[in-house]
Amino acid sequence: MSRGSIEIPLRDTDEVIELDFDQLPEGDEVISILKQEHTQLHIWIALALEYYKQGKTEEFVKLLEAARIDGNLDYRDHEKDQMTCLDTLAAYYVQQARKEKNKDNKKDLITQATLLYTMADKIIMYDQNHLLGRACFCLLEGDKMDQADAQFHFVLNQSPNNIPALLGKACISFNKKDYRGALAYYKKALRTNPGCPAEVRLGMGHCFVKLNKLEKARLAFSRALELNSKCVGALVGLAVLELNNKEADSIKNGVQLLSRAYTIDPSNPMVLNHLANHFFFKKVEVIY
Repeated sequence: MSRGSIEIPLRDTDEVIELDFDQLPEGDEVISILKQEHTQLHIWIALALEYYKQGKTEEFVKLLEAARIDGNLDYRDHEKDQMTCLDTLAAYYVQQARKEKNKDNKKDLITQATLLYTMADKIIMYDQNHLLGRACFCLLEGDKMDQADAQFHFVLNQSPNNIPALLGKACISFNKKDYRGALAYYKKALRTNPGCPAEVRLGMGHCFVKLNKLEKARLAFSRALELNSKCVGALVGLAVLELNNKEADSIKNGVQLLSRAYTIDPSNPMVLNHLANHFFFKKVEVIY
C-alpha cells in the first residue's frame, strides 16, 4: 500500500512535481528542487516529517535546517509554520540529548535546542505546542523545574485535558515528592485517554510504591507490561517488589525480571544497579 505523495508547485507555472513517499530521493536532491521552485515552508516541513517517519533522520535534519533559511514565507499565516519548523528541529535535538552519553555532545545538542526555542519564542510565544516543547526541554535541563511547571500550568488553564501537560505536571509533582498529586494527574490523563501508552501506568506504579500501596503498584506495573512487553521500567518495578519480599523464590523471580530488562536495555542504569545488588545473592540460582 502506497504511503502517499506530495506535490511541489513549479515556479511561475500551473504545473507540479509529484514526489512519491515510497520513492523519496536523497535529501540534497529534494532541497535543490525546493530551493529552485521557491517552495512554501509548509511543504518543506511535510517532506521533512515524512523522512523522519521513514527513519531517515539525517535527511530530516538537513531539510529542516535548510527550510529555516530557504523556505518561502510569502503566504498567509506563515508564522505558525516558521515556529513549527524551529520547534520540530529543537524537539529532535532534545530527544537526541536525552539519549546522548557524551557530556560535550549532550551540551552541544542542548545549546542548539536552546537557540531554536529562543528563536521560536519571538514568533508565537504562547502557542500550546511551543510551550509544551519548551516545558519538556526545561525538565531535561533539570534546574528549570519551576519554569516547566509554569508552562504546563498555562497550557492546562487553556486546555484542562491536555495530556502532555497533565503528564508533565505528574512528573513535576513526583519530583517534588507530592505523590498523591502526581497520581491524580496520571489518573486524569488515563480518564481522558484510556489508550495512553504504558509509561502512564508505569508512573502510577511508582506513585503507588511511594504511597505504600504495593498491590496496586504491582497491578500498575503488570498492566504496563501488558501494554508494552519491553517496558524496562515496569520490569524493574516488579523486580524490586519481588526482591523486597526477601524470600528465596521472590528473589529468584526478581532477578529473572531484571535479566529480562537487561536483555532489552543492557546499559540502563536502574537495571545495572539492581543487578549489581542482587545478582550474586547466594541462595539464587540464576537461569540464563
